[in-house]
Amino acid sequence: MRTPVLLVILAAAAFAQPARLPQLKLEDTTGEQRALAERMIKQTRSGLTGPFNAMLRSPEMSQGLMDLYLYFRYKTALPRPLVELGILVTAREWSSPFEWFMHYPIARTEGVAAPLLAELREGKRPAAMKPDEAAVYDFTTELLRRHKVTPATYQKALSLFGEKNLVDLTALVSTYATYAGLLNLSDVKIPVTGGPEFLPVP
Repeated sequence: MRTPVLLVILAAAAFAQPARLPQLKLEDTTGEQRALAERMIKQTRSGLTGPFNAMLRSPEMSQGLMDLYLYFRYKTALPRPLVELGILVTAREWSSPFEWFMHYPIARTEGVAAPLLAELREGKRPAAMKPDEAAVYDFTTELLRRHKVTPATYQKALSLFGEKNLVDLTALVSTYATYAGLLNLSDVKIPVTGGPEFLPVP
């Protein structure tokens, strides 16, 4: 979970900046949008900020995205460190500071090494990775850059994770690419003060 202080910072940044999609508050919503907003406040780490603000514009579509969010947070059999690594590789490839900011501390809590994330943050392939981390990094990077994976990368990931988890990994990357796309569409910014949780972007 994010600390209350960080959530306050995020909320302040969201309301202070001119936005392509103005930040909605709960009282701005009605009907299906209100039901979705209440669900987001109860079930997400960042409330109505981040990609969820954009998602409020399309409540029916976004219910499905919320189901995926909760699936990957609570139900997937992929190990939690690998889920967070897959998300952060996606954040790096999509140049999504908000996604990186939210998931960097979670990845550290789940045991992903700081030196690995430091190299990933710089756009490098981390030098020291466990076999399962390397498989996630290679699979995710190829999927995002090439829109497919090589036979060798596929076989390595399949042997480590099995069919179900490999399908989950593919959907995880695609889901968080969608969130990153919504963040980039909205031009969501965070207050940059330095540190490994802040992603440099081109």
